[in-house]
Amino acid sequence: MKVVLIIGGAVSGSTAVKKLTDEGIRCVVVEQNRMPYGKIEDGLPRWHEKQRINEYFKIDDIISNELVDFVPLTRIGKDVSFEEIYNMGWSCIYFANGAWKDRSFPIKEIEDFDNFYYQNPFVYWFNHYHESSYNGPKVDIKDDAIVIGGGLASIDVCKIIQLELVRQKVESKIENFDIIEMEHKGIPKYLEQYDMKYEDLGINGTTLVYRRNIENMPLTTIPEDATPEMVEKRKLARRKILNNTLDKFLFKVAECTQPVGLSYEDNILNGIEVIENEIIDGKLIAKENSNKILYGNTFISSIGSLPEPIQGIPMDGSTYNIVDEDSGKFDELEKVHGMGNAITGKGNIKASRVSAKTVGDLTIDLIHDIDQDVIDNIDLKVKQWQSKSSYDGNYFEWKAKK
Repeated sequence: MKVVLIIGGAVSGSTAVKKLTDEGIRCVVVEQNRMPYGKIEDGLPRWHEKQRINEYFKIDDIISNELVDFVPLTRIGKDVSFEEIYNMGWSCIYFANGAWKDRSFPIKEIEDFDNFYYQNPFVYWFNHYHESSYNGPKVDIKDDAIVIGGGLASIDVCKIIQLELVRQKVESKIENFDIIEMEHKGIPKYLEQYDMKYEDLGINGTTLVYRRNIENMPLTTIPEDATPEMVEKRKLARRKILNNTLDKFLFKVAECTQPVGLSYEDNILNGIEVIENEIIDGKLIAKENSNKILYGNTFISSIGSLPEPIQGIPMDGSTYNIVDEDSGKFDELEKVHGMGNAITGKGNIKASRVSAKTVGDLTIDLIHDIDQDVIDNIDLKVKQWQSKSSYDGNYFEWKAKK
């Protein structure tokens, strides 16, 4: 019998499980959270409700398969050591544990200020602060916000800030104010229903600081084998996508702009020092004497997420040491492969799913039967892990208790 361990059950993990169970291969899915939804649950802002429910349904259907043993609330490296699982003799191990750690802002001192936030806890706050039982991180959004980053996640952060700034101004004036409806319609159209205009609210707004130009912002993917004509079309599409978003949510973009320092007064962060960049032959070149201060009151880093370091897992700097991204092969580890956000760094559902399918296709023939005594030991360990998390093996009963 073949038995594969999948660490993480969200998009990439469940995609891998689907491929394996379709081949009749047993899977053990170890998940650090209560449910295997990963960043679908708290990486997407709460207005993505329809997409979130659709993804939940897909994952539930896969993880509840009779060939799957689900182990919730178990973190590799904390609750179970990697050394222990690596020595258990699995047919294969897939790391599909995502990227939950915000990439450190290049100017480390910024973390000392109360008005600086990282993207992951910021989005988590937005998704839950309205709940009566919420006791997570607190965020104090003030006008003149600055978001540093690029791509879809940073645009979501800008949208959240703009929606919150408008909410602060109009919530008391609009009966049954609905921030999600405002996101769906866009700020101008939502306010128009109530004879209000954004320009009359006295909001200066949010600025997205991006070190490259908008054509290089990863709002759409460009295939590696794309023709020059296709590349040009995709780049124009990126600017069109962003312009449409700016029309709906009214934030600003400082492109080809890169932070190089901080501005503060009386121990309060009041701005970032930036330089302007030129792009020459694909490389960023700083313009001479282009330094200036962008002043603001709220600062959020949205420059990407990284996988959590786990003792025993080879690292290449701040990322896993993967010697072949297509197969996800870990350096120095046999029968261990990564997939999804843990190796792509792209942080979106489509990229995670494509990565998992690619890794699955390239590794399926490497998965071999293991001896019965190894399987017996795996069965024993799985029951012990499930017992620690009080999981009795019934997936949908477990979900209903949430």
